[in-house]
Amino acid sequence: MKSLTKIFLLALLTVLVAGFLIKKNYDSAIETPNNDSTEKVALEIDTGESVDSIVNKLVEEGILKEKWVYYFKLYLKLNDLSSKIQAGNYQIPLNLSIKEIAETIQQAKDLDIWVTIPEGLRKDEIANILSTELVKGGNANFSKEEFLALTTDTTYISTLGIPYVTSNLEGFLFPDKYAFSKDALTKDVLKKLVDTFISKVGINDTYQDIIIASMVEREAYNSEDRPLIADIIKRRYAEGWLLQIDATLLYPKKDWKYVISNSDKEENNPYNTYKVQGLPPTPICNPGLSSINATRNPKPNNYYYYIHDTEGNVYFAETLSEHNRNIQTYLR
Repeated sequence: MKSLTKIFLLALLTVLVAGFLIKKNYDSAIETPNNDSTEKVALEIDTGESVDSIVNKLVEEGILKEKWVYYFKLYLKLNDLSSKIQAGNYQIPLNLSIKEIAETIQQAKDLDIWVTIPEGLRKDEIANILSTELVKGGNANFSKEEFLALTTDTTYISTLGIPYVTSNLEGFLFPDKYAFSKDALTKDVLKKLVDTFISKVGINDTYQDIIIASMVEREAYNSEDRPLIADIIKRRYAEGWLLQIDATLLYPKKDWKYVISNSDKEENNPYNTYKVQGLPPTPICNPGLSSINATRNPKPNNYYYYIHDTEGNVYFAETLSEHNRNIQTYLR
């Protein structure tokens, strides 16, 4: 009996472990983009076409990786989506996840202009991307000038549901992949970006938190550095230090590659954190969720300074003398 019990328990444990691994792989697969390319490919789904046939087309066109076919079919089954796939012609980006592919092929209408907004861009950069992609996709309604005007239109902003934003939407245009209809109006495009911010970020952070997150986005190049830099910025701010953040100087220049000079650090403008104490008046870019989460959960440390070398590596320092040595070592 003891032997049978051991065999049963071992079999049960094997099943549980296998189930856990399948669930873990499934969760990862349905959220992971197929690849990094934003190229769009045409896909036609015929009336009454079988799921197997549709899946074969997705694989052939490079929209779905063959190794994820099982998870794609499982996702359709678990969410009862097979019967909701609509016949029609689609333009599908290659960088969609399983969830996004499934969502897309349920919408056989003019939601075929896909636009990817990267993290860390200013609103004028986002307006340029939207204008280029929407016009190229056949949208004649979008206006870059109207988009930018609406981002500071207090009457329009008051309708969007962000209680602490009154005069500028910089920081709240969430970076993500979007599908827009060919007849989408400018105000609807902008609202979709803000609605996505509210949906994915929420409205429980303070305005100051979003400003700090925007600086973290521009100052940190990877997820490991973000919580450290967030802690440094928050401590310097709380202790009344000048923040001395280069990215804030670059914001009014509208050029992230601008080479900062000593005279720039003497300019009288509210974004010059080398001269003006406290935070800049607005976010300096539109941060992604990673930078926002780093601001929410900074990693405690004793550093007050950091520099980047030409390859993007970060060197932290606790004291000014240590910081100056880092400058001499890595930037000279």
